Amino acid sequence: MSPMFFLSRMDPTDDRLALEASAMGFEVVRVALLATEPGADSRSLADLIAAMPDATALAWTSRRAADSLARAAFPRHREKLARVPMYAVGEESAAPIQQLGGLRPLTPSESAGASGLARFIARRAAGDGVKRVVFLHGDRSLPDLSDGLRGGGIDVELLEVYRTRFLDADVDGLEAALKEAGAVAAAFFSPSGVDALERLLSAGARKRLRESATAIARGATTAQALEERGYRRVLHPEGVVPFDRYALEALQSLSGGPR
Repeated sequence: MSPMFFLSRMDPTDDRLALEASAMGFEVVRVALLATEPGADSRSLADLIAAMPDATALAWTSRRAADSLARAAFPRHREKLARVPMYAVGEESAAPIQQLGGLRPLTPSESAGASGLARFIARRAAGDGVKRVVFLHGDRSLPDLSDGLRGGGIDVELLEVYRTRFLDADVDGLEAALKEAGAVAAAFFSPSGVDALERLLSAGARKRLRESATAIARGATTAQALEERGYRRVLHPEGVVPFDRYALEALQSLSGGPR
């Protein structure tokens, strides 16, 4: 029986990872678990950008927030946004602004999740002239970034720019693999993705997933969420190691080496 690599989202950015995992002998299963919808404050985002005062920055911890910002800002408010300090938790979450607007949000050199981003901003705030941060978030976002910023003496405004909805996805293949005690590795990209998958699994499969699967988290915040739920084997990249490369190395180790 081939080991399974379960990707907890359906995203084109994972195409290469899925292809290489398949070449290594894994049965690759990709399932869309979440849908993204406009948040309560989506409509006001463009106006906020246009009227953003000095000493105010934008920050976010997910690519979905950056997608919302890109839709609201480009092309009409690009020049304004170019003068606004922007901070993202990592390269993937910064990508929509780089790709659509040619702007480069600042990202930490280490993968330390939302708390690490808060520390990064606090260290830079004086030099960047930042006294206030608008946190672009989703309805299920954790308070790590906002709490960390406030703890560092920075005012925070919360703006819900997207909402996530759980999908009733087909996870029968994962259920079967767990029941048969096969080797399973699962990639998780957000705490919401963990919740979305677990709600679809039977109690027995959920228990086996936590106890025996290798959970590969994109970042520290997701890794912490997995550990808090009782996952025994949680891996995540440190520093600036790309997630794809890290995941493939973990899969190679799981499969016993190159094939």
